[in-house]
Amino acid sequence: MPMRLNKQQIEHLAYRIVKGLLTENLIMVETREKTVGDVQNIITKELEKEDLLDEKVKDILKEKLSEIRNANIDYYEMFRLIKTKLAEQENIVL
Repeated sequence: MPMRLNKQQIEHLAYRIVKGLLTENLIMVETREKTVGDVQNIITKELEKEDLLDEKVKDILKEKLSEIRNANIDYYEMFRLIKTKLAEQENIVL
């Protein structure tokens, strides 16, 4: 499982993204702070989508747990495969 980002890491990541885009003159903004806040919100929403996706995968696997055990299938490998497939279907970038 990937490491989750905490609030400070998200803030730092958003700051670095905006700083990089401004340095390369790829964006123009009214205020850097507002843009950093907007990027933080986008990152947070995307992480929340991934959390919901993880819950869906867990629910699917819970229903099929006995079949998975009987077939000697690796739970984490199956989790990854199902998550990837659902992410594709729901247009979620992992």
